[in-house]
Amino acid sequence: MLRRIEKLVEKNNLKKTRDLKQKKKEKKQSIRSTQETINYQGMMEDGVCQISTRLFSKSIKIRDFNYQMTSDEDQVNVFTEYCELLNSLDHQTKVQINIQKRKNKLFKDLLYENEGDCFDVYRQEMNDVIKEKVTDKKKGYYKEIIATFSQNYENYEKSAEELKIIEGRLISYFEAMGTEVESVDGKARLCLINNILNPDVDLYFQYKDLLYSDLTTHSMIAPTNFHFKKNKHTFEFGDCVGEVLFLKDYPAELSDKLIFELFELPHNFTVSLHIEPIPQDDAFDLVKTKVAFMEQQKVDEQKKALKIGYDFEMIPYELRYSLEEAKELLDDLQNKDQKLFRVTFLLFIHAENEEKLKKIEESVLSIARRNSCRFGKLDYLQEAAINSVLPIGKNLIPIHRTLTTSCVSVLNPFSARDVIQESGKYYGLNAITHSVISFDRRTLKAPNGFILGTSGSGKSFSAKREIINVLLKDKNAEVIIIDPEREYSVLADKFSGELVYISADSKSYINPMDINDNYDGEGDPVLLKTDFILSLCDLLLGGNQGLNAAQKTVIDRACRLTYANLFEKKNKEIPTLKDFYHVLKEQPEAEAQRLALDMEIYIEGSLSVFANKTNVDITNRLIVYDIKDLGKQLRTMGMLIVLDQIWNRITENRNKGIRTWVYIDEIQLLFTNYYSANYFFELWTRARKWGAIPTGITQNVETLLLSDLARRMLSNSDFVMMLNQSTSDRDELAHLFNISPDQERHITNCREGSGLLTIGNTIIPFYDEFPKDTQLYKMMSTKVEDSLINERGSL
Repeated sequence: MLRRIEKLVEKNNLKKTRDLKQKKKEKKQSIRSTQETINYQGMMEDGVCQISTRLFSKSIKIRDFNYQMTSDEDQVNVFTEYCELLNSLDHQTKVQINIQKRKNKLFKDLLYENEGDCFDVYRQEMNDVIKEKVTDKKKGYYKEIIATFSQNYENYEKSAEELKIIEGRLISYFEAMGTEVESVDGKARLCLINNILNPDVDLYFQYKDLLYSDLTTHSMIAPTNFHFKKNKHTFEFGDCVGEVLFLKDYPAELSDKLIFELFELPHNFTVSLHIEPIPQDDAFDLVKTKVAFMEQQKVDEQKKALKIGYDFEMIPYELRYSLEEAKELLDDLQNKDQKLFRVTFLLFIHAENEEKLKKIEESVLSIARRNSCRFGKLDYLQEAAINSVLPIGKNLIPIHRTLTTSCVSVLNPFSARDVIQESGKYYGLNAITHSVISFDRRTLKAPNGFILGTSGSGKSFSAKREIINVLLKDKNAEVIIIDPEREYSVLADKFSGELVYISADSKSYINPMDINDNYDGEGDPVLLKTDFILSLCDLLLGGNQGLNAAQKTVIDRACRLTYANLFEKKNKEIPTLKDFYHVLKEQPEAEAQRLALDMEIYIEGSLSVFANKTNVDITNRLIVYDIKDLGKQLRTMGMLIVLDQIWNRITENRNKGIRTWVYIDEIQLLFTNYYSANYFFELWTRARKWGAIPTGITQNVETLLLSDLARRMLSNSDFVMMLNQSTSDRDELAHLFNISPDQERHITNCREGSGLLTIGNTIIPFYDEFPKDTQLYKMMSTKVEDSLINERGSL
């Protein structure tokens, strides 16, 4: 008996031991690392993610564009293209669209590095302006759109091959909508995930680093901790508190405003749309089953009505409405090229603490109510929810809504485009997203540009801001300005530039005969210079009829003789117009004597300002040509000679690898004369090849566009800044640049310093609120009251 008792006790103890070990094992398994919480197996360097044994995914990044500001016709085109994209999806391909809004971390790249010179004070002021814009609670955000597509494959090799084909097809569809798309490699995908899990920490790693350690890609992106609470709809990660909401109730008529209004909130968050195509046969069966079920309900309700003496047509409104809706859906599937999709709409928000998170949640719920929607909370499902938000490609939330192609297309991710380049310069703020506009004109295919606006709209201010940015940031850049209104002399003064006054009685001389080895690139520089002298003589001496053939022959010969052996003798001085005049007089033809006589006033007479050697520093990094006092007799001649000096400088700088930024204020003046218009058009068209970036500035758009040459220049420029415009000018620009009515209002009676910015094929509404208590503002402003303040301040 005792033996039996001992055996029972021993057996019981063994059972307790086993149970204890099992509990310890289960407890150990329940305590997972943060790395194990992130639900994928491996992220390959080429961007393919292995989610599970047979499920693989890939991502592409889509650039946003101004969908909300385009015309109704363009919006319909985008909607149609997006519908075609969705309908092209195979039922085995699942798509996840992520829209991430986050604070701009690139602002450090926008700042100006001190150079240890006297201009550091201006660099610091510009840095303060940029920091204020970026750190402002409602500004300094930007948006990223990522499409992740996943499918089942036997192995990685097969998935890499097939996903590449799907990627190419999706890229072609998105590009047809007018946006730009780029493939995302493994490191870039990890950065996108890291931006969600570690909002304030940048990801720095190379795949080669993993070869010599026990680390995995999970280790690179995992936060310091995850804490999911079973009885709460929030969770802790790192130093933040997060929550994932799902769109629970949809309105009868979906609007494209929901996502747009959500992204107007000044917070970091991520919207994730999981889109799963339903096979067409299954979709038909599903809808037919629903229709049959509701038809039976209708019959039952009619029988009830007859029994109690009511009209058999009296059935509940909700049933009648649902039945009509189901029949319409069936008709859409059969006749209107619609498909069905299972859609899960998730929204991830986070904050420093529960209190701030609650305020963000209230703002989100308010926007949802305004759009007749309702978000629900995911109790017990936050771990699955955050993994479903990450751009991995798998939906772990068992909640979805069945929508047609058109309904899914309404939830497209496009709203307004931002332009933020790491190497860029500050151009103001996006009027829609309030993000900093920063870009580098040098990256444009045709960086030539125009600044257009009425008097007082901020043209000169905007031009000076860009000029100052160039001088402060680009070491390998020079700036040349043609100033007909004496508005830019302050820049020459403050930035140690060369101010060249050009008038009949000026003591500043520039030589129209100046030439250099690179004047015509790889050709003969004398040939191109001779062509310029011919144009100059035709202007001065040709009269209404122009020069005849004999006169042109004599001038051509005299010019070649003037430059004879110039480049063979290194120390030989550049000839002047006087030298050319004397050579011309030596020619035996009667035409030569008459031409010399006609030229005398420009050589020895009262208009001889251009007959001398250049005595100004044309090698200075900043040159301002002040032509305000040029009289009518010298205006066109002076403009031609200044343009030729600019071309000289452009050709020299190109050989040195230096960019030449050229600004021409009141550019319409160049097009009032045939010679200056054609010479400038030639310079403009050759500028990009020669490393020059010309910019025209004017308030007389309508006058400018009277010239076919100017119209061609404007339509072929990738940079156009349009400030406030008069009615007639606005109509011309709207037609020329296909500006929608929504965009047009940004150049109609708008405040100073705001308007539209055309960058390539993108039109962005912008504004600039530059601090008035800075030295830079006082330097850039042309207002009379600001000038008075400057004078008082200097006194």
